[in-house]
Amino acid sequence: MTSRKLITLFILIAAIGTGSYIVNDHSQKQAANEQRLQEYLESGGIDERQSEHESTGPQAGAQAVDFRLPVFDTDDEKSLSDFQGDFVVMNFWASWCPPCREEMPDFIQFSEDYENEDVQVVGVNMTTTERNEDSVAQFIEDFPMPFPTLMDQDGDVYNSYQVMGIPITYVIDPEGEIVIRRQGYVNYELLKEFLAEAREQYEQS
Repeated sequence: MTSRKLITLFILIAAIGTGSYIVNDHSQKQAANEQRLQEYLESGGIDERQSEHESTGPQAGAQAVDFRLPVFDTDDEKSLSDFQGDFVVMNFWASWCPPCREEMPDFIQFSEDYENEDVQVVGVNMTTTERNEDSVAQFIEDFPMPFPTLMDQDGDVYNSYQVMGIPITYVIDPEGEIVIRRQGYVNYELLKEFLAEAREQYEQS
């Protein structure tokens, strides 16, 4: 057999061997992928996992992001989930914010008027933006709030709720779903409208 024939034979054998390796490797990968897919589907599937990931956030229609913060001038802490079962009206504010000062009397009045109607007002102070805690204390002295003021001392809630400006008001239904996200000043009439809308959506769900 000539050297040229030997080379041709060697190339042919190598090609057959490579082809067999590719086929076997592909079959093994396909089997592994099918097994992973089966395990994935048995654990809940693509839709369920995506739904769980997308269901929590700071926008209307999402499950409100839970958090735990200290209550101003106490040794207590409160979680947002502590208020679940009520309609929650949550207001983000700071003492240096003029619209926050302007709207706070309406929140106080709203809280007092609806305290026996499964409604909980919650204030969240953007503490990382304050000059000092005395400024917060002075604000609360100026506007005695009958509802808890939670102190976002590390800015975690600020980030979780993607606060770009204050005030921001959230209305959350008894299941913890955000119904309304309103950035900017609100008054008493708007709060009543927001609550009515939240009740209507909740009853229809």
